[in-house]
Amino acid sequence: MRTVSFLYKDEVSLKALIEEQALDCTVPYLIRIYTAIASRKEAAQLARTLQAQFPQAQIIGCSASGVIFQDQQYSDQTLVLIDDYEKAHFQTAFFTWKNKSAAEIGRELAAFANRAEAQLMHVLCSDHYYDIHACIEAFNHSNSTTKLVGGIAGDILPLNVTSYVFNGSGVLDQAIVAAAIGGSALTVYNEVNISHEPVSEKYRLTGCDGSYWDSVDGIPAEAWLREQLGIEQAAGYSSWQEIAENDEIVRFPMILENHHGASRMLKYDASAGRISQYFSQIPVNTEFRIGYTSPTACIQRCYEICSTISDIPIENLFVYDCLFRRLYLHNCAEWELSPFRGYGVCGAFILGEISNLNGVNEFLNGACCLVGTAENQVYLRPDSRVFDDLGEIADDTQDLLNYVLKKQREAVTRKNEYLMGELLKKQQGFQEKLMVDVHTGLGNYIKYKEENKLRSYDKLVMIQIENAEAIRSQLGQDQYLALLGQAADQIQTFLRTLVQDQGLTSYLLNEETLFAAAGPAMSEDQFLSLVHALFDKFQFIKIHDIQKTVLCRFVVVLHQQDMVERALNTLHANRHRQTSFLICDHEADEPLSSIEEFKIIDVLTRALENDGVVPYFQGIRDNQTQSISHYEALMRIIDVDGTVYAPAFFMDTAKKYHLYSYLSERMYERVFSLFAGRGESVSLNFSAYDINSQKMQQLIFEQLEKAAHPEHFILEILEDEPFRDVETLRRFIHKIRQYGVQIAIDDFGSGYSNFLQLMELNPDYLKIDGEIIRHLHQSETHRKLLRAITVLGREFNMKIVAEFVENKAIQSHILDYGIQYSQGFYFYKPAGFDQLALSGIDAAAQQGGSRDVSL
Repeated sequence: MRTVSFLYKDEVSLKALIEEQALDCTVPYLIRIYTAIASRKEAAQLARTLQAQFPQAQIIGCSASGVIFQDQQYSDQTLVLIDDYEKAHFQTAFFTWKNKSAAEIGRELAAFANRAEAQLMHVLCSDHYYDIHACIEAFNHSNSTTKLVGGIAGDILPLNVTSYVFNGSGVLDQAIVAAAIGGSALTVYNEVNISHEPVSEKYRLTGCDGSYWDSVDGIPAEAWLREQLGIEQAAGYSSWQEIAENDEIVRFPMILENHHGASRMLKYDASAGRISQYFSQIPVNTEFRIGYTSPTACIQRCYEICSTISDIPIENLFVYDCLFRRLYLHNCAEWELSPFRGYGVCGAFILGEISNLNGVNEFLNGACCLVGTAENQVYLRPDSRVFDDLGEIADDTQDLLNYVLKKQREAVTRKNEYLMGELLKKQQGFQEKLMVDVHTGLGNYIKYKEENKLRSYDKLVMIQIENAEAIRSQLGQDQYLALLGQAADQIQTFLRTLVQDQGLTSYLLNEETLFAAAGPAMSEDQFLSLVHALFDKFQFIKIHDIQKTVLCRFVVVLHQQDMVERALNTLHANRHRQTSFLICDHEADEPLSSIEEFKIIDVLTRALENDGVVPYFQGIRDNQTQSISHYEALMRIIDVDGTVYAPAFFMDTAKKYHLYSYLSERMYERVFSLFAGRGESVSLNFSAYDINSQKMQQLIFEQLEKAAHPEHFILEILEDEPFRDVETLRRFIHKIRQYGVQIAIDDFGSGYSNFLQLMELNPDYLKIDGEIIRHLHQSETHRKLLRAITVLGREFNMKIVAEFVENKAIQSHILDYGIQYSQGFYFYKPAGFDQLALSGIDAAAQQGGSRDVSL
């Protein structure tokens, strides 16, 4: 899938964006609009404008109390997202709730989701729809599989406009708009950060009138609330900012029993003189507890989300965030989304959220709901540096203490003293929990970062559970976590017998990875001796209670910056090596840090969004005619500032984070577009990643069908990754040969070519590995290899191409061996397509510098 997101300015800029992003106006996109500035009339006009530009698109939208675009917050902008699903299906609808019961609306929504076979459904409600709680309850009764996200549309704060929704036809009164999305290829991610914790005993709502609370446990609601919170006189406020700054009630949400942590926020309605819920109502006899909200709890939940989100494919991450989080939680949205900076997160601030908690859809107050979708294996990797210095994150601990002390000085009731005491215990517990994993008792990564400031760790051993996924799939998550706790206990007990002075401290990074760190007080020899003992004991951990063996892989990092990052990168770089013990010392090659990887991801993301995947072309010289015989297409990334990047800069990261397929598709489309009608021939590189992609195969066949001269295209088969199914490769090559396409084997002689399989492909060209060519004038061994390959080529009637011909001495050897084609900087540098036409590159040789790296 592909999502184009932007802040709408006017129709002129919209048309420019359509051209820039190469949007096809005939495609049935899903378009979602969230506006924090448009009046109802302006929103209707915007919807009609977009519908006119994209007549096949389906549109839903709503007002918002702010939007998030590309990680930044705006209180006066309109956010538009154009979702282009390749495999998933979607359908939109609207439902008028005027003169209908909540149960009726809930059943209508459920029937729509069932018909659409929806895995996910965005649901946006207008006009402060107060029956939303009962509506969601009715939906759950009729549909237990579809995840709901969305909520009550936000008020337009600058205009003082009450929330509304709309579709491609215009604004809809007293309505709900919905977009249902489903399909076997669709992956849905949904998590919630609520940060509300109960601190009181259980209470029961005994009297209510719609959203108004009349009594709790038989006590008048206002009197009950004053007694619980020590409030002398409840007050009403006229603006959201006044509520955030002055209303003590809003800091204490009422957490519903048996609703997975969902809560309701209360206010004092001065005009009615009554206690009321914000934008919802719950039935009499609902049980609840008083809770409180703290950024400390929010940090903990954010950390948990960051620890698990990278396990699930996500191509588009969107956030439905409560306005209260921005106003009274010190704008925690500013930092709780910062781990995803660089991924272009978008979102909307609304007045009540809908999300799925533990498999059940709930209506929430004060939550941050994350929803991600993907059709391909694309993963996010959060940047955990946001947790490095917790002191910079605004926390309400001191405010909370001051409030409690003030209430205690006022000699409040025993119930109130109990409530405030429990509140302080909870706050202290959160501070402790934030640093410790509950399943193992080990400190987590946050605690490691804090303690590293004091202890200056310079040695680390990381232990990764290799068969975690297999164990988890057999035993389930709960038993796996119990097993993890037992494994951690065994390791801790063993370490205590070896290190009496506790010079080694253990931590848990995530559910599959533990690590231990030591400082300068422990010598390197002592540390390595300890690690080897640990490896001998725990390469295989026997868990007798459940008859399972845990397989572990060890990596040691010595005297490095960002040791945890180095260990993770070393594990990833060596994931195919058959060894369970790795050492990364100060002389080891430097893997990319997460900061460097994020920089590369940023470059690639911008390139995909701004048409920055560009082919360069290098001429291949026919040594008999001394002219260009054809060109090889080489991928380049051109950033928005004009910087040109070769694959050596970005390719490993692109493959690691599953961006390669997107780059490859853009590259092929551009090359076919440029050469489809020309007389010159061009070769394109084709890797195992491509042959393993049905989408890429289909793209190639579609492009060959459209090409005027498909026989002018050559596919160069790379061996950078193993082909999973050689028979699939054979069938593919057989089919493209029917178009006249020729085949080349790239980097032949690199040391890992499967000779017999490659010869069975009957290639037309054999391109000799550059490492052989570059050393011809210095090494007799390389000259013998070249002589053998040229004989082989003639025996199999293949044309030979020498790559990386960098100087006259190398070219002399190429001519001596009768090799027909030369490619390299000695003759032609890679250049953009326009430069080929302008410079007459097929007639003029260009002298050049260092080795180039092709896709």
